[in-house]
Amino acid sequence: MVAMTETRVQKGLVRMIQFDPHFGEDVLVVDAEGQKVLIPRQEVDADREWKSLVGFVGREIAFVVKEEADGVLIGSRKDAQMLKRDEIVSRLKDGEVFSARVINILRYGAYVEIDGVTGLLKNVDFAEDHTTVGDVLQLGDSVNVRLKKVSSNGRLIFEAVEKYKSPTIMDFSMFEKDQIVLGTIRSIKPWGLYVCIAPNVDALCQMPSTGEFEEGQKVTIRIKKVIPEEKRVRGKIVRVLN
Repeated sequence: MVAMTETRVQKGLVRMIQFDPHFGEDVLVVDAEGQKVLIPRQEVDADREWKSLVGFVGREIAFVVKEEADGVLIGSRKDAQMLKRDEIVSRLKDGEVFSARVINILRYGAYVEIDGVTGLLKNVDFAEDHTTVGDVLQLGDSVNVRLKKVSSNGRLIFEAVEKYKSPTIMDFSMFEKDQIVLGTIRSIKPWGLYVCIAPNVDALCQMPSTGEFEEGQKVTIRIKKVIPEEKRVRGKIVRVLN
């Protein structure tokens, strides 16, 4: 039975999404032990705003009941997240490893969730090489993570416990001037783009004068200079592939 007289975290299965004229927005329709609970869009997440709620259908989520209106229970996943957040962050800060569920894949990484508490796992913190989270994992997959840091705005930044390394033929000894090489943008700095072209090899490329760039984009570069004694490569962006 869903509790209505105390603020405690409960769980239920999201059965559907529907527009609710009372709230003037989409709501999650949750089946909690046979009782219907509505969670308005504004109560879905404490950490981010979802453009689409479709990914919640079929998921078991945590929530708290906020009120009962005309026999309908109104819940909040956001409040449940806030109740759980302090406990989970404390355990993360103590170095505990959690199995996190991938809930949204981005070009530069993925949002993952630990018992309703979300955080960011960037590609650079997931793999040793140019592999992105989306190359390996799908929505709903799990990955073992630990806390890397808490950002200035309170966002949790995770790193994979065991960083992924894809099998590849590429290594530093293969690179020569004027080669065209596939790579992935690892980081963007005021002075240029760092493009991973092999495990532990990032080519520094001058920032192109046109176009918008994001971490995780796959590009081809022309190698302009190889510095063997420093194991450094300089290049130029030729084409953006995605």
